[in-house]
Amino acid sequence: MTHHFDDRKYINRDTYLLYANTNEEFLTLPLRGVVLELPGLGGGSCLGGSPDMGSYATDYAKDFGKHGILLAYLFPGPWSWGNKGAVRMGDAVLDAICDKYGVNNLCLGVCGGSMGGHGALLFASDARHTPCVVAVACPGVDATVQLDCRADITRTYISAVSGYDMPLEDALRTISPIHRIADMPHAKYYICSDGADVLFPEQFCNDYVQKLRDAGHDVTYDRQPGLGHGDFFPEVRQNLHDALKNAILNA
Repeated sequence: MTHHFDDRKYINRDTYLLYANTNEEFLTLPLRGVVLELPGLGGGSCLGGSPDMGSYATDYAKDFGKHGILLAYLFPGPWSWGNKGAVRMGDAVLDAICDKYGVNNLCLGVCGGSMGGHGALLFASDARHTPCVVAVACPGVDATVQLDCRADITRTYISAVSGYDMPLEDALRTISPIHRIADMPHAKYYICSDGADVLFPEQFCNDYVQKLRDAGHDVTYDRQPGLGHGDFFPEVRQNLHDALKNAILNA
């Protein structure tokens, strides 16, 4: 049985800015939708967000704001990998936003790169708030085989699932998007990979995209030949931003 707890005592309309940086100061109302961004290892961001508390004030954030889209950079901890804690915090922050702006059903986008992309895919599959668009860059998709991709990353995966009441290999499978295809919502998907990625080789992304498409999902896929992990061609970063914005505005 799945239990949902009321976390509003701690995460609510008055406190949620302790858990996420947003572009609220640039927001033009009415609220059209929300983009929730999950962080990469070390606080990486596709759109220029930061885990340091403060305003989300990049050009991408300002553009979302002028179109009535609230951009929230969640920080559920540096080693979350879209685990249960990250999903719970994200749901609570979205509940607080809905309360503050008086909306019941928000049009939601989720995004992130690397661990953040991995986390965004897990959030899409596990959260109470179902997205209409998911946009990720160079995501980790299989913790069971990428566990040892780099010596210092192994501990981050294990930390993410150390509290799960099951064998670690089973827990790692639960946070591996490629093993959760059946749980993915019907939404628009935008995914980009890096052709020279030695951390999460592009073939993993290719396989994940194919599995999504085989399951009937609408996936736009950009490959970036020659780029290393986390790098972007400017036009591809813009494509990620536009995929989120257009899906929300056209919902």
